[in-house]
Amino acid sequence: MATVALAASNLIAASVAVTPEIATLGFGASVGIGLTPMFGVRVAGHTGSYSHNLKKENIDYNGKLKLNNVGALLDLYPGGSGFRLSGGAFSNSDKIDLTSKPGGTITVNGVAYPSAAVGNITGDVKFDKTSPYLGIGWGGKPSGRGFGLTFDLGVLYQGSPKLRVQANPTNPALVPPSFYANLEAERAKTEHDIRSYRYYPVVGIGFSIGF
Repeated sequence: MATVALAASNLIAASVAVTPEIATLGFGASVGIGLTPMFGVRVAGHTGSYSHNLKKENIDYNGKLKLNNVGALLDLYPGGSGFRLSGGAFSNSDKIDLTSKPGGTITVNGVAYPSAAVGNITGDVKFDKTSPYLGIGWGGKPSGRGFGLTFDLGVLYQGSPKLRVQANPTNPALVPPSFYANLEAERAKTEHDIRSYRYYPVVGIGFSIGF
């Protein structure tokens, strides 16, 4: 009975921290609950977008990274200090949208085609919907009250990226028969080239408000 009462007392006294943050996962915030002086749990969500020009297998793309993820994390604070070890998983809807840049010709799998015939190429890169996370950090310890800075450094494992591409010809009758086979070969090579994207580096800084 005393054990139950002590557990209830600890839950009532548990600290809560709200942390707006900026991270490579996007702009967002987390809510953390201190369970004991050494353990806490957090729920975090992020969103955002970033545009970047890139070239893959001789095709110039306008790329846009769209971030949208929600995670649940368990934090371990060795010795009850501000340093923490974090692990958990994210529901990952991050993706990269791709659109080929306009030009006179477009080279697909080493073969040049007139853009006027094949049109532009669009596609996207998606990842596993559930992505494990491991990291370290500082700040927001379970017994903390008041204000403070937080820092996170870790890796999100997103699984092997899946690339989809499609052509958007203005006049399909003008598209050479070899084009679609070359487009699929190009897609497969590009998907292989971006396999390192399965590991996504996470760096974040926040401002914690503890209650």
